[in-house]
Amino acid sequence: MADQQANLDLYRRFLDALNRNDPDGIAAVIDPAFQDHHPGFDISSLESYQQALKAAHDSLDLRGELQEAFTAGDRVVTRVKLTGTHRGEVLGIPATGQAVEWTTTEIWRAEDGLLAERWAQDDLLGLKAQLARGAENTAVVQKVSDAVNAHRYDDLDELFGPEFRDNNPAWSVASLEELKGIIIGAHEALDFHAHLDALYPADPDKVIMHITFTGRHVGPFFGIEPTGKEVTWTSLEVYRLEHGKVVERWVQADTAGLMRQIGVELP
Repeated sequence: MADQQANLDLYRRFLDALNRNDPDGIAAVIDPAFQDHHPGFDISSLESYQQALKAAHDSLDLRGELQEAFTAGDRVVTRVKLTGTHRGEVLGIPATGQAVEWTTTEIWRAEDGLLAERWAQDDLLGLKAQLARGAENTAVVQKVSDAVNAHRYDDLDELFGPEFRDNNPAWSVASLEELKGIIIGAHEALDFHAHLDALYPADPDKVIMHITFTGRHVGPFFGIEPTGKEVTWTSLEVYRLEHGKVVERWVQADTAGLMRQIGVELP
């Protein structure tokens, strides 16, 4: 029993080092001839395993949380929840910035006070589904921005759901057609272009967009005749998608700053 507890403590030291992204701590508990049996990712040697862990940290900012563990002879069986942020290419999917989580079940074999061998089964299908969904949703919102910048207003019809709702303190919009009318009016008055400062998925069904708009006051706006002034303002927007279409949006734009630039008297 003492050896089994020592093996469990050995695994806990490994997990702590993993979460610290500490290669020296990993080396202190892993056998130099370590063997990892992981479908599609088999590894031989401590050095190769450290390289794999570094890649996982770089691409996913990896952390593990032990859910369950028990020992049997020289084996430690663990169930771990893995969490991270998608910062680099994973499973062929470019970085999305999305938060992800998945589980792994492992069997570790200890020998002479070191972890010498591992067998693992990860829920990689679940991980890939999260990343793919985030990437697909982000691509839809990117298309929305591209269509607006190109004045391709009818392209929005395929990107928005029929029950679209817009939550914006600056105006009330009951349909996509009303939103298109507002965008057209803003283009005619401000000749603007939207630059995406940030675009990333959040939760399973949302995408966050941070935009800087630049333009010129070329038409009547907020009751002010054209001044020809250069204008710039920012907006933070959250899109909710269902079945690959935008069904709801929340907007917080610097409307007051824009009004001030074109000469609207503010209270």
